[in-house]
Amino acid sequence: MRSGFAFALSVAVALAGTGCAGALGNGAALSARSADESVSVGERRDVAAGLVVTKPLEFDRGDHHYIGGIARGLVPATPDQVLAALDDVDALRAMLPRTKRATFVDAEGGARRIELRQGNSVVDATYTVRLAPTGPGELGFRLDPSRPHDIDDVYGYFKVEPYDGTRSLVTVAAAVDVGSGLTVMLFGKRVQDVILSTPGAMKTFFARSEGLPAGSFVAQNDAR
Repeated sequence: MRSGFAFALSVAVALAGTGCAGALGNGAALSARSADESVSVGERRDVAAGLVVTKPLEFDRGDHHYIGGIARGLVPATPDQVLAALDDVDALRAMLPRTKRATFVDAEGGARRIELRQGNSVVDATYTVRLAPTGPGELGFRLDPSRPHDIDDVYGYFKVEPYDGTRSLVTVAAAVDVGSGLTVMLFGKRVQDVILSTPGAMKTFFARSEGLPAGSFVAQNDAR
């Protein structure tokens, strides 16, 4: 781990203002099906009002200590547009904050491997995730341990559902094992905050992309 620290899967040019203290759990909620079943009426109301609803998680599984959570919010794009952006490494880099580089490694069947370099001006981490469809509108990701990695583990999913004619409901979930207990104590809250800000970052990305022709994600990103 470079400089003893890794920013895990992160997302956004600006945080969505939904930082939360870590909540305990066993990770069972980190699935597309259980996430749907756990949404309350109040949370649905908040999402409809344009807020990002978050569920912070912190749990142990085997030898791993995970920090992360589930976040959902509305994005001003159709499901096809959101999924196309997730399939584009330049758009992916723009949607994942603190992401310095996103590089396509290879593809096999419906799965792709993407190498991410994330962090700030002082420290960063590089690792590779394997992304693959797990259902209609769902894209799962998991660390590829066969390639160099500065974090111990990461897994989760993106779920994109139609909301109305111009917006999609996006759910993002991630659990990250950043490594040593000291690293978790010093940086775990920051990692969790950027994970939970993902829908807000995606909303910002697509709002800035409005009016651009299809396939202009690179141009939009370079214009920042």
